[in-house]
Amino acid sequence: MGNKGFQITLVAAAISALVPDSALAQTREKLAIEEIVVTAQRREQSLSEVGIAVTAFTEDQLRDLGLGQPIDLAAQTPNLQINNILGNSVPNITLRGIGVSDYAANNNPAAGVYVDDVSLTSPVMASFQMFDIERVEVLKGPQGTLYGRNTTAGAVNFISNKPSESLEARAKVDYGRYDYKAAEFSVAGPLADGLGGRLAVSRVDQGEGHQTNGRNGEDVGAVDRASWRAMLQWQPSDDFEALINVHGGRDKSDALLVKLYSDNDGEPQHAYASNDPAQDVDSSGAVLTLNWALSDSLSLTSITGYETLDRRYVEDRDGSALIMLDADYRSEVELWSQELRLIQDVTPDLSIIWGLFYSEDKVDAHDDFSSVDLLALLGLSPATNIGNYYDQKTTSAAAFAHAQWQFAPDWNLTAGLRYTEESKDFNDVYTYLTFGGADVGLFDPVNESLDSDDLSGKLGIDYSGIEDLLLYASVSKGYKSGGFQGQLAFQPELLRAFDEETLWAYEAGFKARFLDSSLQFNGTVFFYDYQDMQAYGNYESPIGPLFGLTNIGDVEIFGAEADLWWRPAEGLDISLGVGLLDTDVVSPRVADVAAGNQLPNSPELSLNGLIRYEFDLTDGLRMFSSLDFSFQDDKYFDIYETPEALEDAYWMVNARLGVATRDDRWRVSLWGRNLADETYRTTTLLSSVGFTDTFGIPATYGISLEYNWQ
Repeated sequence: MGNKGFQITLVAAAISALVPDSALAQTREKLAIEEIVVTAQRREQSLSEVGIAVTAFTEDQLRDLGLGQPIDLAAQTPNLQINNILGNSVPNITLRGIGVSDYAANNNPAAGVYVDDVSLTSPVMASFQMFDIERVEVLKGPQGTLYGRNTTAGAVNFISNKPSESLEARAKVDYGRYDYKAAEFSVAGPLADGLGGRLAVSRVDQGEGHQTNGRNGEDVGAVDRASWRAMLQWQPSDDFEALINVHGGRDKSDALLVKLYSDNDGEPQHAYASNDPAQDVDSSGAVLTLNWALSDSLSLTSITGYETLDRRYVEDRDGSALIMLDADYRSEVELWSQELRLIQDVTPDLSIIWGLFYSEDKVDAHDDFSSVDLLALLGLSPATNIGNYYDQKTTSAAAFAHAQWQFAPDWNLTAGLRYTEESKDFNDVYTYLTFGGADVGLFDPVNESLDSDDLSGKLGIDYSGIEDLLLYASVSKGYKSGGFQGQLAFQPELLRAFDEETLWAYEAGFKARFLDSSLQFNGTVFFYDYQDMQAYGNYESPIGPLFGLTNIGDVEIFGAEADLWWRPAEGLDISLGVGLLDTDVVSPRVADVAAGNQLPNSPELSLNGLIRYEFDLTDGLRMFSSLDFSFQDDKYFDIYETPEALEDAYWMVNARLGVATRDDRWRVSLWGRNLADETYRTTTLLSSVGFTDTFGIPATYGISLEYNWQ
């Protein structure tokens, strides 16, 4: 850790040394950091004037950092962890210690994932490619009013680029280690009077894998992804606008190998699989957004969304050449949602957002494990497979109101309420053993249902009476509905519903600008009273320990965050972030979870930073360089604080160096990721064969070329 910290300091000093003395003499007015516009409160506002903790990434920042999937956001966001539960699939978003480490398709994430205002209700839907993105917003803390459904941790918003008023196009290609090839293309512009369009496509093809299957010596880790998005925007008048967004994608990449913890041979990328690790995922969807300006003080927005996903994921969960737990996960997800928002400017000092929301989603799942060697070891021959089936239908309806009132000069009050009703039907659920190709249920199919309702909301206040400083404080309540575990269960009682969880959040923070707006400094402290926490708990079964979601108990969380963006000289930007967490189970209700245990994926300290510098080479060319890094402290992957589930602290370092025209018409850059070739685990799971680990990708590097038509 010491050597890597020294390397970061050395590179940072080298970049700073490139800054000419004349640049340091520039007036502060020329160094002002531009405002970032966000829609975290469902209307356009300056990030520095929103009294909530938000980390936002612009399109340029996403490009410079090389962020291609949602999982990449965690490295540059304090107190955010995103780890894939199964190899390279099923992302688990953990914000400020709150997340759901569950691979089942039927359980909702604790952090809402919204793509163009449509909620993706299943964690298996969050492995999409980020391309042609205008902005990403990470909202921290329960969003109990405007987002509402199952957002005890927060919400992550992905906002795509829209059709443009003039013709523009962009093409980008990458080539890198492991025969990595990627291409993106987008074109947008007017099609007719009042009609605009946009088309964007993305393709990633990595021909070689970074892992080796010890059974046959073949590479594993090849990537094969494609995504597309088409938009039409119709504006027949100044008072009405319609936007249709149709999109889809597929992923036929390898499934990453997992390695037995007990098989620690010093070669983390060398493991065993007795099957062919692969995935086959197809997704498609459409969003219709309508905006009416009903009057000068009243506007209505309608958002209709439809999403489908068909997924198969094949892996060797036991990480050995034996046929112990060779997994085949299949799931189909279908959802549609409708939201109406009426924005009313009651007076110049009072605005209210009134809203209605309704959604339906259906999940059909079948998990099958080829386990002939394990079942023989347990005396269950001639059984060859074990697995389970289920389907789940969920309906959710909500009404909400969110008001912002400037009740005195420099003082603003935010208040919101959301009432939600939700019902879940868990049907035709059973676990089976396979004999001679026939599935034999271990119990009769189970049918369960769950109805719940909740009132959540927020009360906040902020003060802006000090120049370039915003102070804010809030209390809010988040809610995540109960549900059913979608993993193997050997007794029908284990299929009964677990209860909802609630979270009361108390937060205070500031957003400040110094040095004529060349320095932005934000900070927040928070306390969470987390009740009936849903977590991944284990239970004994005839084939060893198994897992499922259950209510672990009550938790208290203390934490703080700070981020800084400083432009000390023209062309030089320095960003730093820090997250502190103290998570404690205070009232455990599950055996082997002790009071004082910390939550999974919750390092006490996390750091991130970015140093970027650009300068003119000639009248028409400029050079740019960037170094970004992140650090996370020790953390557990489970709530039991099992020694095998403890991941040591580590650093990650990435860099980019390139040349571009001053008008940004074209640019070429060299990039490297995980430059220190750090070995680290992204997750570990305990199953019937013991702990199995998934390791992160080793060092990669490549070249990127981009061209813009405007």
